[in-house]
Amino acid sequence: MLLKENDLKTMEHSTVEISKNSSKGDLSIVKNYLTRSFIKKYTGFDDFELFLNSGGFLAATQLEFDSILESELDSLVINNSKFTTWSEMVSSAGDYFFVTQMKEIKFK
Repeated sequence: MLLKENDLKTMEHSTVEISKNSSKGDLSIVKNYLTRSFIKKYTGFDDFELFLNSGGFLAATQLEFDSILESELDSLVINNSKFTTWSEMVSSAGDYFFVTQMKEIKFK
């Protein structure tokens, strides 16, 4: 997969947007960053949906995701990952995604 400069700028912008403390972010973007490999590496779950479901949350739609309080996501993250906040986890997922993409194209 070859990433163009615009793709890199879009990824960087998306990472900044979803890691803002005041917002949980767009569900589709969050799902793109919280990949199976990231979730498996940093939680005891196989995918993002199972991770959310373990906290009693459903997030099939943006509306459902928006109804989850960020403090509840923070508790889920604290109890089920190495991170201390939802924002920290999503920010780390963005970094992980970026590094993974760079490795795919053998960027040095």
